[in-house]
Amino acid sequence: MKRNHGELRKLLTIALGIAAMSAPVDVSAQFNKGGRTAFQFVKIGVGARQVAVGEACISFVTDINGVFWNPATLTGISNTEASFSYASWFADLQYLAGAVGYRIPDYGVVAVQYASLDYGTMPEALITSPTGSADTRTGKSIGGGDVMVGLTFSREFTDQLSIGFTAKYLKETLFQYGADLFAFDVGTFYDLRFKGIRLAMSAQNFAGSVKYLDRSDREEGYDIPLIFRMGTSVDVIRNGDSFIDLGENHLLTISADALHTNDFAERLHIGGEYWFSGMLALRGGYRFNYDEGNMSFGLGLHHVVSGVEISLDYAYVSFEYLESPHRVTMSMRF
Repeated sequence: MKRNHGELRKLLTIALGIAAMSAPVDVSAQFNKGGRTAFQFVKIGVGARQVAVGEACISFVTDINGVFWNPATLTGISNTEASFSYASWFADLQYLAGAVGYRIPDYGVVAVQYASLDYGTMPEALITSPTGSADTRTGKSIGGGDVMVGLTFSREFTDQLSIGFTAKYLKETLFQYGADLFAFDVGTFYDLRFKGIRLAMSAQNFAGSVKYLDRSDREEGYDIPLIFRMGTSVDVIRNGDSFIDLGENHLLTISADALHTNDFAERLHIGGEYWFSGMLALRGGYRFNYDEGNMSFGLGLHHVVSGVEISLDYAYVSFEYLESPHRVTMSMRF
């Protein structure tokens, strides 16, 4: 018991450190700064499983897609794992993401990840036409997009505590303008080993500001979304040490994540996941304090083929005024 208390104190110390780093400078500000940060694509959730549970995922989803949420959860990888995700985003935008993770015995887990948002193309038009025509289109097309490439390392420091770090490169372009920078994530994961209760926290996108124009009225540039998450989860139904034991064919997990960002007020995500026989999963979640995309649903299929574990996950997020996005993720464990 003394050992467990010591490990919990370590986790709390790390949590306070992350919270201090992510706290806004002006604590008296009482307004939401929506639209005041750049690189908004980093807020798009990757992984249909994570999205389906309302993005309340950092304390119990320990698959390869943890690189996009909480790097500490990568310690759930036992050998090699890879995934590919696709999302049909608003206005015919296409979002692609992928990651590969590998466990180095007695050392930890390393992973590389990639994500991109393609804006597509649109007709180029001038403010005024040189010929005086009402049609200012030039006949050319312009495009743009966002790209993220990252490297993650995660390690178990005890049989209950894991810590992970991510370094990533972000780039955003539109027409002939663009900006890029490096950003960093850090996360922790703690398994109480009691009734399936887990705690986790992550801080994402520590970085400087960016500028899109060499000459700009905004000399200080634009920050990118700094996201601080704290989460907990519990296995309400599972085989063994749990609140309800219905045998090995049933597993029900309930989770909750609290979010603090530098461009909006605090938010709360809750979600649940039910597995039957380790083959079929039903998921649902709700995000509080959002104008759109509050409710989410999804399902997952898991099967072993020739020693390879294959998972196929789907998520649907309900939007009222915007087109509701669909996400699909395929993962493989070797």
